[in-house]
Amino acid sequence: MKRSDLICENSVIKNEIYSSSVHDKEKYGTRYTDIILDRTDAERSGVSQGRYTTVFTGEGDVKHCLAYILSVYLTGADTLVAGLGNINICSDSVGIKSLRHIPATAHLSAHEDFNTLGIRKVYVLETGVTGKTGIESSEHIRSIARTVDAGCVVVIDSLACSDIERLCTTIQITDTGISPGSGVGNDRKALNIETVGVPVIAVGVPTVIDLDCITDDPVGNGFMVTPRNIDLLTDRMAETVGTALSLAMNPELSEQEIRSFLIL
Repeated sequence: MKRSDLICENSVIKNEIYSSSVHDKEKYGTRYTDIILDRTDAERSGVSQGRYTTVFTGEGDVKHCLAYILSVYLTGADTLVAGLGNINICSDSVGIKSLRHIPATAHLSAHEDFNTLGIRKVYVLETGVTGKTGIESSEHIRSIARTVDAGCVVVIDSLACSDIERLCTTIQITDTGISPGSGVGNDRKALNIETVGVPVIAVGVPTVIDLDCITDDPVGNGFMVTPRNIDLLTDRMAETVGTALSLAMNPELSEQEIRSFLIL
Protein backbone atom coordinates (compact mmCIF):
# COMPACT_ATOMS: atom_id res chain seq x y z
CA MET A 1 0.00 0.00 0.00
CA LYS A 2 1.44 3.36 -1.05
CA ARG A 3 0.69 5.89 1.64
CA SER A 4 1.06 9.64 1.28
CA ASP A 5 0.07 12.81 3.12
CA LEU A 6 0.81 15.07 0.14
CA ILE A 7 -2.09 16.52 -1.82
CA CYS A 8 0.08 16.66 -4.96
CA GLU A 9 0.37 12.85 -4.84
CA ASN A 10 -3.36 12.23 -4.55
CA SER A 11 -4.53 10.15 -7.53
CA VAL A 12 -7.54 12.37 -8.23
CA ILE A 13 -5.47 15.55 -8.18
CA LYS A 14 -2.68 14.01 -10.26
CA ASN A 15 -4.54 12.12 -12.94
CA GLU A 16 -8.02 13.52 -13.42
CA ILE A 17 -9.70 16.72 -14.55
CA TYR A 18 -11.01 18.57 -11.52
CA SER A 19 -12.95 21.73 -10.83
CA SER A 20 -10.82 23.10 -7.98
CA SER A 21 -8.60 26.14 -8.41
CA VAL A 22 -4.99 25.12 -9.06
CA HIS A 23 -2.13 27.53 -9.69
CA ASP A 24 1.56 26.95 -10.31
CA LYS A 25 3.45 29.91 -8.90
CA GLU A 26 6.93 31.19 -8.08
CA LYS A 27 8.23 33.51 -5.38
CA TYR A 28 11.84 34.38 -4.57
CA GLY A 29 12.88 31.93 -7.30
CA THR A 30 11.12 29.01 -5.57
CA ARG A 31 8.28 27.08 -7.23
CA TYR A 32 5.09 26.18 -5.42
CA THR A 33 1.60 24.93 -6.24
CA ASP A 34 -1.49 26.47 -4.68
CA ILE A 35 -4.70 24.42 -4.64
CA ILE A 36 -8.12 25.53 -3.43
CA LEU A 37 -9.91 22.18 -3.12
CA ASP A 38 -13.68 22.47 -3.45
CA ARG A 39 -16.23 20.15 -1.87
CA THR A 40 -16.70 17.98 -4.95
CA ASP A 41 -13.02 17.25 -5.44
CA ALA A 42 -12.49 16.87 -1.70
CA GLU A 43 -15.08 14.08 -1.63
CA ARG A 44 -13.63 12.42 -4.73
CA SER A 45 -10.07 12.56 -3.45
CA GLY A 46 -10.85 11.58 0.13
CA VAL A 47 -9.19 14.61 1.75
CA SER A 48 -10.54 17.67 3.53
CA GLN A 49 -11.88 20.66 1.66
CA GLY A 50 -9.63 23.70 1.88
CA ARG A 51 -6.40 25.24 0.72
CA TYR A 52 -3.17 23.32 0.11
CA THR A 53 0.17 24.83 -0.87
CA THR A 54 3.12 22.64 -1.85
CA VAL A 55 6.58 24.25 -1.87
CA PHE A 56 9.33 22.56 -3.89
CA THR A 57 12.71 23.24 -2.32
CA GLY A 58 16.07 23.21 -4.10
CA GLU A 59 15.82 26.48 -6.00
CA GLY A 60 15.70 30.10 -4.96
CA ASP A 61 15.16 31.55 -1.49
CA VAL A 62 12.97 28.82 -0.03
CA LYS A 63 12.90 30.35 3.43
CA HIS A 64 11.45 33.69 2.32
CA CYS A 65 9.09 32.05 -0.16
CA LEU A 66 7.73 29.90 2.65
CA ALA A 67 7.48 32.93 4.96
CA TYR A 68 5.45 34.76 2.31
CA ILE A 69 3.06 31.81 1.91
CA LEU A 70 2.64 31.33 5.65
CA SER A 71 1.85 35.03 6.11
CA VAL A 72 -1.15 34.54 3.81
CA TYR A 73 -2.39 31.60 5.87
CA LEU A 74 -1.93 33.12 9.32
CA THR A 75 -4.96 34.55 11.11
CA GLY A 76 -5.42 36.11 14.52
CA ALA A 77 -2.98 38.14 16.58
CA ASP A 78 -2.02 35.45 19.10
CA THR A 79 -0.60 32.21 17.73
CA LEU A 80 0.08 28.85 19.35
CA VAL A 81 2.78 26.86 17.51
CA ALA A 82 2.86 23.15 18.30
CA GLY A 83 5.59 20.73 17.26
CA LEU A 84 4.42 17.15 16.84
CA GLY A 85 6.51 13.99 16.72
CA ASN A 86 9.26 12.20 18.62
CA ILE A 87 12.69 13.81 19.02
CA ASN A 88 14.21 10.36 19.58
CA ILE A 89 13.22 9.18 16.10
CA CYS A 90 15.02 11.24 13.44
CA SER A 91 12.35 10.77 10.77
CA ASP A 92 9.68 11.97 13.21
CA SER A 93 11.56 14.94 14.61
CA VAL A 94 10.90 17.80 12.16
CA GLY A 95 8.07 19.29 14.19
CA ILE A 96 9.98 19.39 17.46
CA LYS A 97 13.26 20.53 15.87
CA SER A 98 11.42 23.40 14.17
CA LEU A 99 10.52 24.83 17.57
CA ARG A 100 14.22 25.55 18.19
CA HIS A 101 13.94 28.31 15.57
CA ILE A 102 10.68 29.86 16.80
CA PRO A 103 10.97 32.29 19.73
CA ALA A 104 8.15 32.36 22.26
CA THR A 105 7.18 36.00 22.77
CA ALA A 106 3.91 35.93 24.71
CA HIS A 107 5.70 36.36 28.04
CA LEU A 108 7.21 39.61 26.73
CA SER A 109 3.89 41.20 25.82
CA ALA A 110 3.78 43.33 28.96
CA HIS A 111 7.00 45.06 27.96
CA GLU A 112 6.47 48.69 26.92
CA ASP A 113 8.25 48.21 23.58
CA PHE A 114 6.44 45.02 22.59
CA ASN A 115 3.79 46.58 20.37
CA THR A 116 6.09 49.17 18.81
CA LEU A 117 8.44 46.40 17.66
CA GLY A 118 5.63 44.74 15.72
CA ILE A 119 6.04 41.39 17.48
CA ARG A 120 3.26 38.83 17.43
CA LYS A 121 2.25 37.14 20.67
CA VAL A 122 3.53 33.58 20.15
CA TYR A 123 3.22 30.52 22.36
CA VAL A 124 5.40 27.47 21.62
CA LEU A 125 4.33 23.97 22.64
CA GLU A 126 6.03 20.56 22.39
CA THR A 127 3.12 18.15 22.82
CA GLY A 128 5.08 14.96 23.39
CA VAL A 129 4.15 11.51 22.15
CA THR A 130 0.75 10.08 23.16
CA GLY A 131 2.41 6.75 23.96
CA LYS A 132 4.49 8.50 26.62
CA THR A 133 2.08 11.12 27.94
CA GLY A 134 -1.23 9.30 27.54
CA ILE A 135 -2.66 12.57 26.23
CA GLU A 136 -3.89 13.00 22.66
CA SER A 137 -2.07 15.84 20.88
CA SER A 138 -5.41 17.33 19.87
CA GLU A 139 -6.61 17.41 23.48
CA HIS A 140 -3.34 18.95 24.68
CA ILE A 141 -3.33 21.61 21.98
CA ARG A 142 -7.03 22.41 22.35
CA SER A 143 -6.65 22.86 26.10
CA ILE A 144 -3.63 25.16 25.80
CA ALA A 145 -5.19 27.13 22.92
CA ARG A 146 -8.26 27.84 25.05
CA THR A 147 -6.19 28.70 28.12
CA VAL A 148 -4.09 31.31 26.30
CA ASP A 149 -6.98 32.41 24.05
CA ALA A 150 -4.99 31.79 20.86
CA GLY A 151 -6.54 33.09 17.67
CA CYS A 152 -4.70 30.59 15.48
CA VAL A 153 -2.81 27.31 15.87
CA VAL A 154 0.09 26.18 13.68
CA VAL A 155 1.10 22.51 13.90
CA ILE A 156 4.35 21.21 12.40
CA ASP A 157 4.82 17.51 11.72
CA SER A 158 6.62 14.88 9.66
CA LEU A 159 4.70 13.37 6.74
CA ALA A 160 4.85 10.38 4.40
CA CYS A 161 5.17 10.56 0.61
CA SER A 162 5.00 8.10 -2.29
CA ASP A 163 7.44 9.78 -4.70
CA ILE A 164 11.09 9.53 -3.67
CA GLU A 165 11.83 12.83 -5.42
CA ARG A 166 9.69 14.60 -2.81
CA LEU A 167 11.31 12.93 0.19
CA CYS A 168 12.74 15.68 2.44
CA THR A 169 12.49 18.17 -0.44
CA THR A 170 8.84 19.26 -0.19
CA ILE A 171 6.91 21.37 2.32
CA GLN A 172 3.12 21.26 2.48
CA ILE A 173 0.95 23.92 4.11
CA THR A 174 -2.81 23.59 4.54
CA ASP A 175 -5.61 25.30 6.44
CA THR A 176 -7.47 21.99 6.91
CA GLY A 177 -5.46 20.86 9.92
CA ILE A 178 -3.83 17.45 10.26
CA SER A 179 -4.43 13.87 11.39
CA PRO A 180 -1.17 12.95 13.17
CA GLY A 181 0.31 9.63 12.08
CA SER A 182 -2.13 9.07 9.19
CA GLY A 183 0.64 8.65 6.64
CA VAL A 184 2.15 5.71 8.52
CA GLY A 185 -1.16 4.10 9.45
CA ASN A 186 -1.19 5.33 13.06
CA ASP A 187 -4.13 7.71 12.98
CA ARG A 188 -4.76 9.88 16.03
CA LYS A 189 -7.57 12.34 16.64
CA ALA A 190 -7.59 15.08 14.01
CA LEU A 191 -6.35 18.59 14.70
CA ASN A 192 -8.60 21.08 12.93
CA ILE A 193 -10.96 23.97 13.59
CA GLU A 194 -13.68 21.54 14.69
CA THR A 195 -11.55 19.76 17.32
CA VAL A 196 -9.41 22.70 18.47
CA GLY A 197 -11.92 25.54 18.20
CA VAL A 198 -9.74 27.95 16.20
CA PRO A 199 -8.20 27.81 12.70
CA VAL A 200 -5.44 25.20 12.45
CA ILE A 201 -2.65 25.54 9.90
CA ALA A 202 -0.61 22.41 9.30
CA VAL A 203 2.97 22.51 7.99
CA GLY A 204 4.54 19.20 7.06
CA VAL A 205 7.69 17.72 5.56
CA PRO A 206 7.72 14.18 4.10
CA THR A 207 10.49 12.18 5.77
CA VAL A 208 9.43 8.57 5.13
CA ILE A 209 8.30 6.55 2.13
CA ASP A 210 6.83 3.07 1.64
CA LEU A 211 9.48 0.62 0.51
CA ASP A 212 7.14 -0.73 -2.16
CA CYS A 213 7.14 2.74 -3.75
CA ILE A 214 10.79 2.29 -4.71
CA THR A 215 11.04 -1.48 -5.21
CA ASP A 216 8.96 -4.26 -6.72
CA ASP A 217 10.19 -6.74 -4.12
CA PRO A 218 7.08 -8.06 -2.29
CA VAL A 219 9.21 -8.75 0.77
CA GLY A 220 9.34 -5.00 1.34
CA ASN A 221 5.56 -4.67 1.62
CA GLY A 222 4.60 -2.79 4.79
CA PHE A 223 8.05 -1.33 5.47
CA MET A 224 8.68 2.39 5.52
CA VAL A 225 12.17 3.79 4.89
CA THR A 226 13.99 7.07 5.32
CA PRO A 227 17.29 8.51 3.97
CA ARG A 228 20.45 7.44 5.79
CA ASN A 229 21.33 11.10 6.48
CA ILE A 230 17.86 11.84 7.85
CA ASP A 231 19.34 13.52 10.94
CA LEU A 232 21.00 16.21 8.81
CA LEU A 233 18.02 16.54 6.48
CA THR A 234 15.55 17.05 9.33
CA ASP A 235 17.89 19.61 10.92
CA ARG A 236 17.97 21.55 7.65
CA MET A 237 14.24 21.39 6.94
CA ALA A 238 13.37 22.24 10.54
CA GLU A 239 15.56 25.34 10.38
CA THR A 240 13.88 26.40 7.13
CA VAL A 241 10.35 25.83 8.44
CA GLY A 242 10.95 27.31 11.88
CA THR A 243 12.71 30.44 10.64
CA ALA A 244 10.18 31.00 7.85
CA LEU A 245 7.29 30.75 10.30
CA SER A 246 9.01 33.18 12.67
CA LEU A 247 9.50 35.66 9.81
CA ALA A 248 5.85 35.29 8.79
CA MET A 249 4.61 35.89 12.33
CA ASN A 250 6.96 38.83 12.89
CA PRO A 251 7.33 40.62 9.53
CA GLU A 252 8.88 43.70 11.14
CA LEU A 253 11.85 41.70 12.40
CA SER A 254 14.89 40.50 10.46
CA GLU A 255 16.18 36.95 10.64
CA GLN A 256 19.05 38.14 12.84
CA GLU A 257 16.66 39.93 15.20
CA ILE A 258 14.52 36.82 15.48
CA ARG A 259 17.59 34.77 16.43
CA SER A 260 18.28 37.22 19.25
CA PHE A 261 14.97 36.21 20.86
CA LEU A 262 15.82 32.51 20.82
CA ILE A 263 16.82 30.72 24.00
CA LEU A 264 19.15 27.95 22.82
